[in-house]
Amino acid sequence: MKTELFYRVVIVFVAAILMALLVGCGHNVITYGDGIKAEVGLIPEEYKLSATFWYGKILSVCVRENTEIEMQGAGSGSAGTDEKQAGASGTGSVKVKVGPQITGYYVDALKAGAKPEDLKKHIEK
Repeated sequence: MKTELFYRVVIVFVAAILMALLVGCGHNVITYGDGIKAEVGLIPEEYKLSATFWYGKILSVCVRENTEIEMQGAGSGSAGTDEKQAGASGTGSVKVKVGPQITGYYVDALKAGAKPEDLKKHIEK
């Protein structure tokens, strides 16, 4: 049973690394969760492991220019006492609005001699 779990963890880890290497450039990365999140990390400067436990609404955002994000809602949670399990609940929503974003492709096109008026048509789409 433990060996099977180990192999599943290894397969997921390898798949995650392959996805990170093979996926193109991601300009806007947004993750949203409503519940419990456990995270383990490494602090390289101090050679220490870190562990974080969150509950409730979890929003992680890494975006470029011309992006608006609005999160609304309320949540509640418990860490678990008297042999009860931890829990979280909430209601709400996340709204994301992405406007025109300039990429390296447009910069390269301008260097190659494209006219700004022509590129403006593509940016406004």
